[in-house]
Amino acid sequence: MNPRCLPLTTIRALQNDLDERIMAIHHVTRDQTRAKRVLALVVEIGELANETRCFKYWSLKGPSEKETLLEELSDTVHFIVSLGIDLKDSAETMDFIERPEDLSTQFCDWVEAVLALREHYDLTHYRHALSYIGSVALALGFSANDVHDFYVRKNEINHTRQSNRY
Repeated sequence: MNPRCLPLTTIRALQNDLDERIMAIHHVTRDQTRAKRVLALVVEIGELANETRCFKYWSLKGPSEKETLLEELSDTVHFIVSLGIDLKDSAETMDFIERPEDLSTQFCDWVEAVLALREHYDLTHYRHALSYIGSVALALGFSANDVHDFYVRKNEINHTRQSNRY
């Protein structure tokens, strides 16, 4: 796998299976949960930012362990891809592109992109919000392979959670 190209087809299929299972268990639809998934994505972005500690200029403590960062990043992938399924996104891959902005600025810009997606629910805004997965991953030292592998692992955990009435 190309370390700068995330295979979305596999991730989208896994996410769709998880979404369908969750929505059936909880008797909800994609339309009924859209705003909640947007908010969940914003919350997960914040949780990832918190684990990076990139904005904590007042602290000398470093970021959380790689595993924790990948778990939080994976949570953002779950929610953004779920939103893309609603929009019938068919892109097979997503290139990881570096952004020149520092990590704190990227997090702020990412939240703005997600809120713009909420306002203008279309593929253009979706793909812009999605693109931050790659730039933030690169800024944290992760490859597309890292993101893909951890997504698959976390997806299995999320299925187990549903089986255990999470």
